[in-house]
Amino acid sequence: MARRPMYIIIAEELRRRIEARELNPGDKLPSERELVEEFGVARMTVRHSLDLLQAEGIIARRRGRTGGTFARALPPMIDLCADRGFIAQLEQAGVEVQTETLFAGEKAPPRAAVRAFGEEDLGPIQTREFLHLTNETPAILESVCVRPGCEAHVSDSSLRTSAPRGVSFEDVITPSVASEKECEQLKLSHSAPLQRIARRVHVDGELAAYVTILLRPDAALLRVASAPASA
Repeated sequence: MARRPMYIIIAEELRRRIEARELNPGDKLPSERELVEEFGVARMTVRHSLDLLQAEGIIARRRGRTGGTFARALPPMIDLCADRGFIAQLEQAGVEVQTETLFAGEKAPPRAAVRAFGEEDLGPIQTREFLHLTNETPAILESVCVRPGCEAHVSDSSLRTSAPRGVSFEDVITPSVASEKECEQLKLSHSAPLQRIARRVHVDGELAAYVTILLRPDAALLRVASAPASA
């Protein structure tokens, strides 16, 4: 088995210390020089580890006389299988959420939605695009493509609503890299990492909408928990 890169090992150890509260929010991390000595690696390797943790939103770097690298509060945990909606869980965790509608109308669906619906000859369909801000920071992009004939069942952001009776979500989560446009919309640095959720919304067992959700890593931690098996 190939040995994992040292920058990954260092990042995992620093992440463990933050999660275990060995480093609390606001605590200063060891300096780059101290980390170089502790792990026996080059300074560039340490910087790569810190870049990774900064992209995840669990450390912050400050310049100047009082600068350094500091632990941040971990993002709230969001349970994708919970009855409460995504945004309701953020708000319960004390996060202020605002939603801006970027687009509402008809447009050609992306290829992924066409494949999901299984209808190759789809023309423009009802589409809604949202930008969700957490504590006034652009954090989540959401695009909702509604299957023709299902407009009455899908009328809002899938993150702002809990799943009512007869409605279920199927989510596929993948790591992604932000495009130039996504970096601009979410105020991210070039090629920043993102969490991408491809969500299928089912109504009474039928696919009604295909949703793409792009989430900054520092906006939330995603949790998927299955229900206990029945006896």
